[in-house]
Order: sequence, then C-alpha cells, then structure tokens
Amino acid sequence: MAVTAFFSAFMGVVVFFFSLSGNMGSPAHWIYAISMLAVFAAMIHTRAYSRWRRVFQVSFALLFMISFIGILYDERGSMSLTQDTVQSGEVPFCQIVIPAIIAPFALTGRVIFPARMTGHFASVMGMILLWFIATVTIGRGWCGWVCFYGGWEEGASRILKKPRVNLLSRNKDLRSFQFAFLFFVVLMSLGFMSSVYCEWFCPFKLVTEYAEISDLPSLIATVIFIGLFLGLVIVLPLLTRKRTQCSALCPFGAFQSLMDRFSSYRVVIDVDKCVGCMKCAEACSFCAIDRETIREEKGRPELTCAKCGECLSVCPTGAIRYQFSFQAVSDARIRAKGCSPVPKNAPSNRFGAYFQAILDPQYLFVFTAFTFSVIVSGKFIPDAFIRIASIAFGGPR
Repeated sequence: MAVTAFFSAFMGVVVFFFSLSGNMGSPAHWIYAISMLAVFAAMIHTRAYSRWRRVFQVSFALLFMISFIGILYDERGSMSLTQDTVQSGEVPFCQIVIPAIIAPFALTGRVIFPARMTGHFASVMGMILLWFIATVTIGRGWCGWVCFYGGWEEGASRILKKPRVNLLSRNKDLRSFQFAFLFFVVLMSLGFMSSVYCEWFCPFKLVTEYAEISDLPSLIATVIFIGLFLGLVIVLPLLTRKRTQCSALCPFGAFQSLMDRFSSYRVVIDVDKCVGCMKCAEACSFCAIDRETIREEKGRPELTCAKCGECLSVCPTGAIRYQFSFQAVSDARIRAKGCSPVPKNAPSNRFGAYFQAILDPQYLFVFTAFTFSVIVSGKFIPDAFIRIASIAFGGPR
C-alpha cells in the first residue's frame, strides 16, 4: 500500500501538470484526472499491469477519435484533406511517418510531411521531441502503452475469449514482413518525396482524416484504407487475439523495434524459473514470443516486444519481468559465460524493503510508461468529454 501511495502521489503531480493546471474549473479535466489516478493506482496495487493498461488504451482510442475529429472540424470544418490544407502545411503530424521522413530530410533538408513545424499540438518538432524522449525511456513501449491507434486493435482482440486463427507458427513471417514493409515505405517515400504510407496504406484514415475524393487515385486510396482498417484493425485482431496491424504493417512499430536497444527498460525471461508452458507465447499481442524463444532459452522476447505486459500477467511462475536495460545486458553476458547472475540480498529492515520496492524497475517502467500516457491523452480525453456533454445536453462547448 505504501508503494502504491508513493507512486500515485507522483502520478498526481504528472496529471496536474499536464491536464489540471489551468483547467481547475473544468469538470471534464477533474473526471479525467480522477479516472487516470484510479487506473494507475489499481495498476500498481494489483500488479495487473496489462489489464489496466488495456482499459486505458481502448478508452483512449475511442475518445481520441471524438476529440481529434472535433478539432479538425473546429480548425477547417471537415475531416477531409484538401489541396489547400496540404499546401498550407496544416496537416497534424503523425508519429507513424517519422521513419519515412528521416532519409528525405537528411538528403534534402526538407520535411516531406505537410505539417506545421511548431506552434500546434501535433507539430513536427513537438512530436519529434516526444518521440525522442519516449525512445530513450520506454522504447517500443510506446506502442503497447501510449499509441492512440493501438487501442482499436487492443479492443477488437479481446472480444473473443479464444483465437479462431492461431498465428503462433507464423510469428517470424509477420515480423519479417513488417520490417520489409518498413524498408519499402522508406524507399518509396524517398523516391517520391512524399509520405507514401499516409497517402496509400494508413488504415486509421477512417477514424482521423482522409484525402478528399476528387479523382480515381483518391477513390482507390479510400477503398484501400477502409479495407485495411476493417481487415487488419478489426477482423484479424478479433479472430487471432493479436494486434495484427501493429505486428505486420505499422512502419513506426518496426522502426521502434530497431530503436528499442536505446531504451531504458527491457522485458526479460528468467530461464531458471521458466517451465516452458508457452502461455506467454500464446498471450503475446505483438507476435514477439515464439516457441523457439522459450525452447532456446533466449531470456528475452524477440525484437518486436512492445512491453505491453501480457506475458507477465499469464506467466504461472513469475519468470517474466521488466528490467533495466543495463542490468538485462549485464545478466545476459554473465549467462553467456555459463554462470548465473548474483541474486539481490534481501533487505534487513522494513525501510530497506520499501526503498528497494520504489526502485524496482517494474514499478519505474510502469510509472514512466503511464506518464507518457498522461502526456499524450491529457488534451484529448477531457476535450472528448466536453464534446460528448455538449452533444448530450446541448449548449456551447
């Protein structure tokens, strides 16, 4: 209980700074603040990290759609992108295009995505800064904990209790395809000097913004993104209980998998505790644990792990945990020499146990990941509450 109170107090500061500050008179912001603190406290107290993470991410996906579309109508009166909007650089910048803009910018000094550089909630510089900080802290944990798109797949994948299609034997193929698609998107974006993924492949156009249908190519692109949304975001997650778009198509997810080596936390598997039951492989939403991962005693998930915590929640022996990256690397080197890492000494008193608990990487990772959840959602969720109340009860926002 003391650990829950400690971390909840600090999370209260985070919520105040990124949402309540300047909005103390807003009931919507208070509802948001209380809800987020309740979810976080439940997460820390029960250690059911993935369950409460899922509650947040699914809710955020739905409320983000309401807020984002509302903001688009406020700013330009429509969800559709016109040529004037593109030429004036007023398109909200999306983190998914980050890997596609790097090569063109490095070669030409030009950002190929038509967004504001600064001065907007979704400006290029603002999103790049947020991405950089997230990369060196939670890495691909962004996908598992923060992404406002991933909640759609998260929700669809939990509707059925058991998968109708088992993808476990195809995990490697899905990962290979995702990295190949990342290479394709980067190459095409460089060749055409435009965001090819956004123009042709993004399935989330249906719940954000889309190009105005004015000719045959724009009509074809619309049919493609509707098909991808229904297929990869709704139907396949429903049938497989996997986040298939995140695991097979999203170029940002593949890019973050490559960048995750620079993050501060890892998921590790204690091979001495593991009994080989394969429950983690079956539960992994990102196809990041294979049968070979366990049989070969790799001691960690595969490259595409998004640190979502599903494997932690189903492991019957507690063999899977969050760990500091430097400690995970050190332990791996020790095991490679045929030795076992030296276990930590048990604290000799209650204060020592408390101090050790608050420095536990499991708690620190969850706190860090949820902090990003607050940073990203602090604008959109209260705004969605206000818009819903305005529609339900009438009157101005």
